[in-house]
Amino acid sequence: MTAMIKVLPTAEEHVGLVHPVDGPLAAEGNDWTHDAFTERRIQEQVIRRFEAGVDDAAPAEAKAAAKVKAQAPA
Repeated sequence: MTAMIKVLPTAEEHVGLVHPVDGPLAAEGNDWTHDAFTERRIQEQVIRRFEAGVDDAAPAEAKAAAKVKAQAPA
């Protein structure tokens, strides 16, 4: 069984990056398979690991704004 990790985009332009197995990256992050693709994107600083206690402590307003921004048409 392959491990899953929660990842977040490091910049707005990285929202929508598509993992070959797990699909597109949402502004609020996704659980992605921790494989070579994911690790390479972490090393390139395109994505970062979700940090419990830090990222989940963001104000609700900021989370809502990120969600709306991610759903806006390009």
